[in-house]
Amino acid sequence: MRKIAGTNLRERPRHVLGSPVGRPTVSQACAGYLAHALVIAWNGADKTNLMRHQKHAPLQALGLAMLAVLSLLFSASGLADEDAPYPSFVASYDASANGLGIGTVQVSLSRVGSNEYLYEQKSVTRGIAALFGSDKSIQSSRWRFHDNAIQVIEYRSRRKKGDDDDNAHLVFDWEKRRVKNIGAGEHWEIAMPEGAIDRLVMQLAMLFDLRKGDSVFNYRIPRQGRIKSYDFELVGEESIELDSGTYRTLKAERINDDRDRSWVWSAPDLDYFPVRFLKHKKNGIKIELVLKKLEFSGHAQGTE
Repeated sequence: MRKIAGTNLRERPRHVLGSPVGRPTVSQACAGYLAHALVIAWNGADKTNLMRHQKHAPLQALGLAMLAVLSLLFSASGLADEDAPYPSFVASYDASANGLGIGTVQVSLSRVGSNEYLYEQKSVTRGIAALFGSDKSIQSSRWRFHDNAIQVIEYRSRRKKGDDDDNAHLVFDWEKRRVKNIGAGEHWEIAMPEGAIDRLVMQLAMLFDLRKGDSVFNYRIPRQGRIKSYDFELVGEESIELDSGTYRTLKAERINDDRDRSWVWSAPDLDYFPVRFLKHKKNGIKIELVLKKLEFSGHAQGTE
């Protein structure tokens, strides 16, 4: 029975998809989401405080009712995967440049409301790249699932040593069909087309499209004050060997970038989870991400 970092594929419900990853480069961010916990203690009255207890019984009854409501609210994330379009997950990738290890990328997906999801990425440099100084970056995308598609609510990017684009904060207004940047640098606001998403959540969108059987993918991304197009198409199949085994993958390539070339490999046996990314820059540098660990919510923790 094949496992990838503790995720038992045979035991996973078949209606649950695999988890997606953004299309991070070393300078991009990646994920890591820490859920909030609520601890509530309710002590009943003893016999010596019986009258006091009776006096405040209505208040206690109200308090218990409130606790019941709170428990339902805070257990929403625990029930998320029952009806969510995507299961909660944490995945990590090893990043390399021309074969040399330069960092790690972690991505995660969590449900944060009845129909709201938080997708995050976090990248950290290591190895030879760390000789030039430690660098960390984080991106997050908050979105809802509407009409069987991702509808972004808010996107944030944070990188201490980055430029304005690395520290953007986009707010999507779907009633007015406008998106605005209220982050670092010059603020801007533009009209956005139907189905516009952010650059981080793009790989989630691609995974949904792969599951539908699509072979051409077109995404419109608001960035730096304008709408940019990211177009991909399937170009073939390849076998990818990971520590957990060898997987048949579908290979997609970006087709509208004149400077760099980019590919992503997704494994149907892992519910189309992306297992490898490669970006070949015009200057000759090859940035690669390879899946190292994948854990879905509700499964035993695995080891790398």
